[in-house]
Amino acid sequence: MKFQNLSIKRKLMLITMLTSTMALVLFSASFLVYDLISFRHFLTEDLATQAQIIGYHSAAAMAFKDQAAATETLAALKAKEDITVAVLYSPDGMIFARYDRANVNKPSLPNGLPAVDGFRFNARFLEVFHSISLNGEPSGRLFLQSDMSQWNSRAKRYASLLLMFMLGSDLLALLVASNLQNLISRPILRLEDTMRMVSTKRNYEVRALKFYDDEIGRLIDGFNTMLSEIQQRDAALQGANYELQSRTQELEDEVAHRKQTQEELLAAKRAAENASRAKSAFLANMSHELRTPLNAIIGYSEMIEEEVRDSGRIEKIEDVQKIQSAGKHLSALINDVLDLSKIEAGKMGLHLENFELASMIQDMVSTFQSTVAKNDNTLELHLAPELGEMHADITKVRQILFNLLSNACKFTEHGTLSMGVDRIEADGQQWIRFRVSDTGIGISPGQQENLFKEFSQADVSIARRYGGTGLGLAISHRFAQMMGGHISVESEQGKGSVFTLHLPALVAAEASGPVKPKQISEPAATVPEPKPQAKTILMIDDDPAERELMHRYLTKSGFNIVSVADGEEGIRFARRIRPIVITLDVLLPGIDGWEVLRRLKADPELAEIPVIVVTIVDDELKRADCGASGYLIKPVDRDLLVKQIEQYCGAHSTASVEEVGKNSSRSPVLQPTRN
Repeated sequence: MKFQNLSIKRKLMLITMLTSTMALVLFSASFLVYDLISFRHFLTEDLATQAQIIGYHSAAAMAFKDQAAATETLAALKAKEDITVAVLYSPDGMIFARYDRANVNKPSLPNGLPAVDGFRFNARFLEVFHSISLNGEPSGRLFLQSDMSQWNSRAKRYASLLLMFMLGSDLLALLVASNLQNLISRPILRLEDTMRMVSTKRNYEVRALKFYDDEIGRLIDGFNTMLSEIQQRDAALQGANYELQSRTQELEDEVAHRKQTQEELLAAKRAAENASRAKSAFLANMSHELRTPLNAIIGYSEMIEEEVRDSGRIEKIEDVQKIQSAGKHLSALINDVLDLSKIEAGKMGLHLENFELASMIQDMVSTFQSTVAKNDNTLELHLAPELGEMHADITKVRQILFNLLSNACKFTEHGTLSMGVDRIEADGQQWIRFRVSDTGIGISPGQQENLFKEFSQADVSIARRYGGTGLGLAISHRFAQMMGGHISVESEQGKGSVFTLHLPALVAAEASGPVKPKQISEPAATVPEPKPQAKTILMIDDDPAERELMHRYLTKSGFNIVSVADGEEGIRFARRIRPIVITLDVLLPGIDGWEVLRRLKADPELAEIPVIVVTIVDDELKRADCGASGYLIKPVDRDLLVKQIEQYCGAHSTASVEEVGKNSSRSPVLQPTRN
């Protein structure tokens, strides 16, 4: 058993015994060593004295060469039992007389005598050398040898006595330690019993009994204090446990309630998602249902205007133009509502491309001059040198600037508009800064808070006077955020406003997936089999009014039009007549326009024919990735459509129809414009 694992009683007794035994051993050993050394010194002095006496009495005999007298003198050493041999040497080193103790093997003599007197210990013997002289004249040397028997017997005797003394002392120490260890072990053992009782029965009311005011007493006081604190904390813990159980029950009830609430929220979420899908379907349907008649209204009003001009009834032109203006205004409102819906649903994407910033702005400003002149305003353009290229969604940048300039024109009369564009660097990034200022009515600080909110305007009276839905700035603000920029305004009432648009020169964003509108099917119209002709355009559209309008308008421009209302039939006619251009609607009965476009591009004989998508579906991701040569939103700017078609015709006026199709795929992709 290890010493560390013994009880404290045994540890105390063993420590006491070991301590006392070690002390006795050290004392006895020290005493024995000291005594033996002292006795050894005594023996040395005694033997030296004997040598002096023998030498004195032998000096005359050696001087007169009386060997018998010298031998008799040495014989007197019989009284010293420890002397084993005594030898007298003549001055020439020869043995003169000798004495050997009886009953002892004749010891060996030293080989040579040392030059000086003295003593030495040789193995088990003490040897003494002494010079003999008579009247100052040396007469010889004396050699005495003792066997140290007295020293050995003394050592054994003392060792036995000391051992007996140690045993007696150890027995006495054991008796004393066994009685005195209780002074230390008893309080500790009582403390152990108390601790065991506390740990076993969990009874924190018991206290350890204190015996003394020593360290153990202070330890017991600390233990009792700890028990008191544990008792208090146990009581507090029990109270907290009861409270915890109560709170746990409350939490379980709360969890159950929240689960129920969560289920209700999930049901509400599903209902909201269903409502959102219904809203998207409604907007898609309404987009088709509203844009289809609007397309007819705008198209027929333009044709009526041309007929009125041709007939010379100039007084009716203004009325027809009002119809056109109202239709276009309603179309713009529908576009804004659909854009806002896509933004809120997270389905509005970005089509990023590189474009020359200065040329884009100059083209936009040139088309905007008529709007500027409407209220007798003037527009100043300030472009910083070396604007360079911008990587962004050109359609959205153009729409933001168009909205800002439209607002400036609407709220300014007989004033000056200014548009400045420059390139700046901030936070280690290149930015394009657009500043559109006017000298109009201005905006108060309170009215500025509602500028970028949907369906909100600065003031009700302003809305009544100037009109509008409050969507233009809200959509512009959302577009700017999508491209990582922002719009700010500085204005003072009566002194005009300054709108500042910051956009990154390199926009980094991913296009979001668009919502595919619900397809609307109509029975396919029966089309007579046409014959291939030069400048033939194949129009695939299920709307009879649109086909009639496009047919009449493009026929006037010198094109031969073949129109079909079904996708399958459109593919068949494309293989038959090989048109120079195909205009394609997306919402078709049977297969939709995207599938028609995919099949056209997959057919090696038809893949090179340019396809211009003409639809009411404003799908930006499809617009960028569908592979069409152009993408126009209904109501279509027919002049722009004719201009693009004429580009294909003019580029291939001397080529065959098949060659026209091959080269037209390299024409630039048309981007939608919204006026």
